[in-house]
Amino acid sequence: MDNGRESRYPSPMPFKDLKHAQRARLEYLDSLFFWDGAATRASLIKRFGISNAQAALDFRTYLAEAPKGALHYDASSRQYHAHDNFERLSGKASSMELEHLLASAPSPAFDRLPDLQRTQGLRVLRPLYRAYRAKEATRIVYQSMRDPEPMTRWIAPVRFASDGVRLHVRAWCFEREDFRDFHPARIDPDQSFAKTKPANAVPRDDDWFTWAILKLKPHSRLTDAQQRVVRIEFGFTSDVLEARTRKALEFYTERRWGLEQKEPRLERVSIDYVPMSEEEIDAN
Repeated sequence: MDNGRESRYPSPMPFKDLKHAQRARLEYLDSLFFWDGAATRASLIKRFGISNAQAALDFRTYLAEAPKGALHYDASSRQYHAHDNFERLSGKASSMELEHLLASAPSPAFDRLPDLQRTQGLRVLRPLYRAYRAKEATRIVYQSMRDPEPMTRWIAPVRFASDGVRLHVRAWCFEREDFRDFHPARIDPDQSFAKTKPANAVPRDDDWFTWAILKLKPHSRLTDAQQRVVRIEFGFTSDVLEARTRKALEFYTERRWGLEQKEPRLERVSIDYVPMSEEEIDAN
């Protein structure tokens, strides 16, 4: 092992060349050391049903990659312990991983609020996707929240995006002569998609290829103590937090960050629009 190794773990994970089964066991060890702070051969044997010899081999493989001093063996408990500054070999942990651990525990200590996930009917999503793939326009009957009755429109799907709750399709609207976001659940599948045509003369979606760089700070109505915890909650590393999104998704970003709430925790300092470079456009 290279004694001159840096204290941070390499990326990608050094076990990437191992077979899937052993890599899964080593990633499980990695998770145990991070969350529980300790692991034993019995941990692997119980989880994967492997032999003691295989568990010993897995431990040797893992310890060979761990930086010197990251783990220590406690003879009294017969297990390895991770130091407080332990960092995983398999990349950063996430709160989703903790949710999974809590939910799968013998006595679950976790629950979720009811999920009001919007309807995402495949009878609508599939023809939209096919029109996008074929570079075609399709006729739909759409019930907007601004219009009292459904309207018939010709749209050419060009992109899909998620606001974290549902998919929506970004399309060129031939009636409005503009790019608009359409929510699939508001499209009538029984009266839509019967007619298609080539999507000719659709311009470039400049808002999609423009960065919206929001600069945010804790809301000025908050006390100093409240602002301090907001900085911790949202991961501030300087006075201003920068959030980058596409200009086309700016509305959804602001809504997800709660900027339009009655008593928001964050407020916008400024927003800059920066066109993507040609290299970025090619990659996006």
